[in-house]
Amino acid sequence: MKRIGYLGPQGTFTHEAAVVYASEGCWQFVPYPDIPELIHGVDRGEIEQAVVPIENSLEGTVNITVDMIIHEADVRIYGEIILPVVHCLLAQHGVGIGDLKVILSHPQALAQCRKFLRTALGNGIRIMPSTSTAAAAKDVADGPKEWGAIASKHAAGVYGLNIIRDNIQGHYQNSTRFVVLAKERRAPTGCDKTSIVFSVDDKPGSLYHALKIFAESHINLTKIESRPMRTNLGEYLFVVDLEGHVEDSIVRRALDRLTEQSKYFAVLGSYPRFQR
Repeated sequence: MKRIGYLGPQGTFTHEAAVVYASEGCWQFVPYPDIPELIHGVDRGEIEQAVVPIENSLEGTVNITVDMIIHEADVRIYGEIILPVVHCLLAQHGVGIGDLKVILSHPQALAQCRKFLRTALGNGIRIMPSTSTAAAAKDVADGPKEWGAIASKHAAGVYGLNIIRDNIQGHYQNSTRFVVLAKERRAPTGCDKTSIVFSVDDKPGSLYHALKIFAESHINLTKIESRPMRTNLGEYLFVVDLEGHVEDSIVRRALDRLTEQSKYFAVLGSYPRFQR
Protein backbone atom coordinates (compact mmCIF):
# COMPACT_ATOMS: atom_id res chain seq x y z
CA MET A 1 0.00 0.00 0.00
CA LYS A 2 1.35 3.42 -0.95
CA ARG A 3 1.71 6.04 1.76
CA ILE A 4 0.70 9.70 1.45
CA GLY A 5 1.50 12.27 4.11
CA TYR A 6 -0.49 15.30 5.16
CA LEU A 7 -0.35 18.08 7.74
CA GLY A 8 -2.21 16.59 10.67
CA PRO A 9 -4.27 15.94 12.63
CA GLN A 10 -7.19 14.36 10.77
CA GLY A 11 -9.71 16.94 9.64
CA THR A 12 -7.33 19.67 8.48
CA PHE A 13 -7.78 21.23 5.06
CA THR A 14 -4.55 19.46 4.06
CA HIS A 15 -6.06 16.13 5.12
CA GLU A 16 -9.14 16.93 3.03
CA ALA A 17 -6.93 17.77 0.03
CA ALA A 18 -5.10 14.45 0.45
CA VAL A 19 -8.41 12.58 0.56
CA VAL A 20 -9.58 14.35 -2.62
CA TYR A 21 -6.30 13.60 -4.39
CA ALA A 22 -6.14 9.95 -3.28
CA SER A 23 -9.83 9.17 -3.87
CA GLU A 24 -8.81 6.58 -6.46
CA GLY A 25 -6.40 3.86 -5.42
CA CYS A 26 -5.38 2.31 -2.15
CA TRP A 27 -3.48 4.72 0.12
CA GLN A 28 -2.33 4.82 3.71
CA PHE A 29 -2.71 8.34 5.13
CA VAL A 30 0.15 9.43 7.41
CA PRO A 31 -0.16 12.62 9.51
CA TYR A 32 2.86 14.85 10.18
CA PRO A 33 3.10 17.62 12.79
CA ASP A 34 4.51 20.36 10.55
CA ILE A 35 5.42 21.18 6.95
CA PRO A 36 9.20 20.65 7.24
CA GLU A 37 8.78 17.14 8.67
CA LEU A 38 6.16 16.35 6.04
CA ILE A 39 8.46 17.34 3.17
CA HIS A 40 11.44 15.57 4.74
CA GLY A 41 9.24 12.48 5.03
CA VAL A 42 9.14 12.25 1.24
CA ASP A 43 12.84 13.05 0.93
CA ARG A 44 13.75 10.32 3.45
CA GLY A 45 11.50 7.75 1.77
CA GLU A 46 9.14 7.35 4.73
CA ILE A 47 6.20 8.13 2.43
CA GLU A 48 5.83 8.03 -1.34
CA GLN A 49 3.97 11.34 -1.63
CA ALA A 50 2.95 14.32 0.49
CA VAL A 51 0.28 16.99 0.22
CA VAL A 52 1.37 20.45 1.37
CA PRO A 53 -0.23 23.91 1.14
CA ILE A 54 1.66 26.26 -1.17
CA GLU A 55 -0.63 29.22 -1.81
CA ASN A 56 -3.77 30.88 -0.43
CA SER A 57 -5.86 33.39 -2.34
CA LEU A 58 -6.01 35.73 0.70
CA GLU A 59 -2.75 35.11 2.52
CA GLY A 60 -0.47 34.51 -0.49
CA THR A 61 2.42 32.07 -0.75
CA VAL A 62 3.24 29.54 1.97
CA ASN A 63 6.91 30.49 2.05
CA ILE A 64 8.15 27.52 4.09
CA THR A 65 6.83 25.12 1.43
CA VAL A 66 8.44 26.98 -1.49
CA ASP A 67 11.76 27.52 0.28
CA MET A 68 12.09 23.89 1.35
CA ILE A 69 11.37 22.60 -2.17
CA ILE A 70 14.05 24.93 -3.53
CA HIS A 71 16.74 24.71 -0.86
CA GLU A 72 16.33 21.74 1.47
CA ALA A 73 14.66 18.69 -0.05
CA ASP A 74 15.22 16.60 -3.16
CA VAL A 75 11.55 16.34 -4.15
CA ARG A 76 9.43 17.20 -7.19
CA ILE A 77 5.98 18.73 -7.57
CA TYR A 78 3.86 15.83 -8.81
CA GLY A 79 0.35 17.28 -8.74
CA GLU A 80 -1.87 20.06 -7.41
CA ILE A 81 -5.25 20.38 -5.70
CA ILE A 82 -7.25 23.57 -5.19
CA LEU A 83 -9.85 23.60 -2.41
CA PRO A 84 -12.28 26.35 -1.41
CA VAL A 85 -11.81 27.40 2.21
CA VAL A 86 -15.25 27.27 3.80
CA HIS A 87 -15.42 27.80 7.56
CA CYS A 88 -18.27 26.46 9.65
CA LEU A 89 -19.35 26.84 13.26
CA LEU A 90 -19.34 23.35 14.79
CA ALA A 91 -20.58 22.00 18.11
CA GLN A 92 -21.72 18.77 19.68
CA HIS A 93 -25.14 17.50 18.60
CA GLY A 94 -28.01 19.06 20.51
CA VAL A 95 -26.09 22.29 21.21
CA GLY A 96 -27.49 25.56 19.83
CA ILE A 97 -25.67 28.75 19.02
CA GLY A 98 -27.04 30.37 22.17
CA ASP A 99 -25.48 27.65 24.33
CA LEU A 100 -21.93 28.43 23.25
CA LYS A 101 -19.59 30.24 25.61
CA VAL A 102 -16.17 29.38 24.12
CA ILE A 103 -15.03 29.29 20.46
CA LEU A 104 -11.85 27.48 19.44
CA SER A 105 -9.97 27.66 16.14
CA HIS A 106 -6.71 28.49 14.43
CA PRO A 107 -5.87 32.23 14.68
CA GLN A 108 -6.10 32.62 10.90
CA ALA A 109 -9.59 31.13 10.82
CA LEU A 110 -10.65 33.28 13.77
CA ALA A 111 -9.44 36.37 11.91
CA GLN A 112 -11.29 35.37 8.74
CA CYS A 113 -14.51 34.88 10.74
CA ARG A 114 -14.13 38.00 12.89
CA LYS A 115 -17.30 39.67 11.57
CA PHE A 116 -19.44 36.58 12.20
CA LEU A 117 -18.07 36.18 15.73
CA ARG A 118 -18.91 39.80 16.52
CA THR A 119 -22.38 39.94 14.98
CA ALA A 120 -23.68 36.43 15.72
CA LEU A 121 -22.08 35.71 19.08
CA GLY A 122 -21.39 39.13 20.61
CA ASN A 123 -18.72 40.32 23.02
CA GLY A 124 -19.50 37.80 25.75
CA ILE A 125 -17.97 34.86 23.88
CA ARG A 126 -14.51 33.65 24.87
CA ILE A 127 -12.03 32.99 22.05
CA MET A 128 -9.37 30.28 22.42
CA PRO A 129 -6.71 29.83 19.69
CA SER A 130 -5.79 26.29 18.58
CA THR A 131 -2.90 24.85 16.60
CA SER A 132 -5.27 24.04 13.72
CA THR A 133 -8.97 24.07 12.86
CA ALA A 134 -8.96 20.28 13.09
CA ALA A 135 -7.41 20.37 16.58
CA ALA A 136 -10.17 22.78 17.59
CA ALA A 137 -12.83 20.39 16.26
CA LYS A 138 -11.27 17.47 18.14
CA ASP A 139 -11.14 19.47 21.39
CA VAL A 140 -14.81 20.44 21.00
CA ALA A 141 -15.79 16.83 20.38
CA ASP A 142 -14.01 15.79 23.59
CA GLY A 143 -14.83 18.92 25.62
CA PRO A 144 -17.74 20.63 27.36
CA LYS A 145 -21.00 21.18 25.48
CA GLU A 146 -20.64 24.97 25.63
CA TRP A 147 -17.54 24.82 23.40
CA GLY A 148 -17.76 25.48 19.67
CA ALA A 149 -15.18 25.26 16.89
CA ILE A 150 -14.58 27.06 13.62
CA ALA A 151 -13.51 24.37 11.17
CA SER A 152 -14.47 22.71 7.89
CA LYS A 153 -17.35 20.43 6.94
CA HIS A 154 -14.71 17.73 6.52
CA ALA A 155 -13.65 18.17 10.17
CA ALA A 156 -17.29 17.98 11.26
CA GLY A 157 -17.57 14.58 9.61
CA VAL A 158 -14.27 13.32 11.02
CA TYR A 159 -15.14 14.25 14.63
CA GLY A 160 -18.90 13.71 14.57
CA LEU A 161 -19.88 17.34 15.16
CA ASN A 162 -22.98 19.25 14.12
CA ILE A 163 -22.74 22.18 11.69
CA ILE A 164 -24.59 25.09 13.31
CA ARG A 165 -23.70 27.65 10.61
CA ASP A 166 -21.69 27.32 7.42
CA ASN A 167 -19.95 29.85 5.16
CA ILE A 168 -19.13 32.11 8.09
CA GLN A 169 -15.84 33.40 6.65
CA GLY A 170 -15.74 37.04 5.63
CA HIS A 171 -14.45 36.35 2.12
CA TYR A 172 -16.33 33.86 -0.04
CA GLN A 173 -13.67 33.47 -2.75
CA ASN A 174 -11.01 32.07 -0.40
CA SER A 175 -9.17 29.04 -1.82
CA THR A 176 -5.96 27.20 -0.99
CA ARG A 177 -3.71 25.56 -3.54
CA PHE A 178 -1.94 22.40 -2.40
CA VAL A 179 0.85 20.56 -4.21
CA VAL A 180 1.64 16.87 -4.15
CA LEU A 181 5.35 16.15 -3.67
CA ALA A 182 7.16 12.98 -4.75
CA LYS A 183 10.65 11.81 -5.71
CA GLU A 184 9.76 10.76 -9.25
CA ARG A 185 8.83 12.92 -12.23
CA ARG A 186 5.32 13.01 -13.78
CA ALA A 187 4.73 12.06 -17.42
CA PRO A 188 2.89 14.53 -19.70
CA THR A 189 -0.91 14.43 -19.73
CA GLY A 190 -1.65 17.11 -22.32
CA CYS A 191 -2.98 19.54 -19.69
CA ASP A 192 0.02 20.36 -17.53
CA LYS A 193 1.85 23.05 -15.60
CA THR A 194 5.56 23.43 -14.93
CA SER A 195 7.17 25.16 -11.96
CA ILE A 196 10.70 26.49 -12.33
CA VAL A 197 13.17 28.60 -10.35
CA PHE A 198 15.97 30.74 -11.76
CA SER A 199 18.20 33.73 -11.05
CA VAL A 200 19.63 36.35 -13.41
CA ASP A 201 22.54 38.78 -13.44
CA ASP A 202 22.12 41.97 -11.43
CA LYS A 203 22.00 44.14 -14.54
CA PRO A 204 19.31 46.39 -16.03
CA GLY A 205 16.90 44.41 -18.19
CA SER A 206 18.07 40.94 -17.12
CA LEU A 207 14.70 39.83 -15.76
CA TYR A 208 12.88 41.47 -18.69
CA HIS A 209 14.93 39.52 -21.23
CA ALA A 210 14.39 36.28 -19.28
CA LEU A 211 10.61 36.69 -19.19
CA LYS A 212 10.52 37.87 -22.80
CA ILE A 213 11.44 34.32 -23.81
CA PHE A 214 8.03 33.08 -22.70
CA ALA A 215 6.16 35.87 -24.47
CA GLU A 216 8.01 35.13 -27.71
CA SER A 217 7.22 31.43 -27.27
CA HIS A 218 3.52 32.13 -26.58
CA ILE A 219 3.78 30.37 -23.20
CA ASN A 220 1.42 31.68 -20.54
CA LEU A 221 2.85 32.35 -17.08
CA THR A 222 0.34 31.72 -14.30
CA LYS A 223 2.49 32.92 -11.39
CA ILE A 224 5.78 34.71 -10.72
CA GLU A 225 7.33 35.69 -7.41
CA SER A 226 10.75 36.28 -5.89
CA ARG A 227 12.35 34.50 -2.94
CA PRO A 228 15.66 35.27 -1.19
CA MET A 229 18.61 33.24 -2.49
CA ARG A 230 19.89 32.79 1.09
CA THR A 231 23.23 34.22 0.00
CA ASN A 232 23.63 38.00 0.12
CA LEU A 233 21.03 40.65 0.91
CA GLY A 234 19.29 41.77 -2.27
CA GLU A 235 19.94 38.54 -4.22
CA TYR A 236 16.78 36.77 -5.32
CA LEU A 237 15.48 33.68 -7.05
CA PHE A 238 12.41 33.91 -9.28
CA VAL A 239 9.79 31.19 -9.00
CA VAL A 240 7.56 30.85 -12.06
CA ASP A 241 4.58 28.63 -12.92
CA LEU A 242 3.89 28.22 -16.63
CA GLU A 243 1.44 26.32 -18.79
CA GLY A 244 2.80 23.16 -20.44
CA HIS A 245 5.06 20.23 -19.60
CA VAL A 246 8.84 20.29 -19.57
CA GLU A 247 8.79 17.55 -22.25
CA ASP A 248 6.65 19.68 -24.61
CA SER A 249 8.89 20.84 -27.44
CA ILE A 250 7.88 24.51 -27.16
CA VAL A 251 8.44 24.54 -23.40
CA ARG A 252 11.73 22.66 -23.71
CA ARG A 253 13.13 25.15 -26.24
CA ALA A 254 12.07 28.10 -24.09
CA LEU A 255 13.66 26.61 -20.98
CA ASP A 256 16.87 25.87 -22.87
CA ARG A 257 17.04 29.56 -23.83
CA LEU A 258 16.31 30.61 -20.25
CA THR A 259 19.03 28.30 -18.93
CA GLU A 260 21.58 30.07 -21.13
CA GLN A 261 20.62 33.44 -19.63
CA SER A 262 20.37 32.29 -16.00
CA LYS A 263 22.96 32.16 -13.26
CA TYR A 264 20.93 29.36 -11.68
CA PHE A 265 18.06 27.30 -13.10
CA ALA A 266 16.04 24.29 -11.93
CA VAL A 267 12.73 22.62 -12.76
CA LEU A 268 10.66 22.07 -9.62
CA GLY A 269 8.22 19.80 -11.43
CA SER A 270 5.79 19.29 -14.31
CA TYR A 271 2.35 18.06 -13.30
CA PRO A 272 -1.32 17.99 -14.36
CA ARG A 273 -3.27 21.20 -13.91
CA PHE A 274 -6.02 20.78 -11.35
CA GLN A 275 -9.44 20.37 -12.94
CA ARG A 276 -12.31 21.55 -10.74
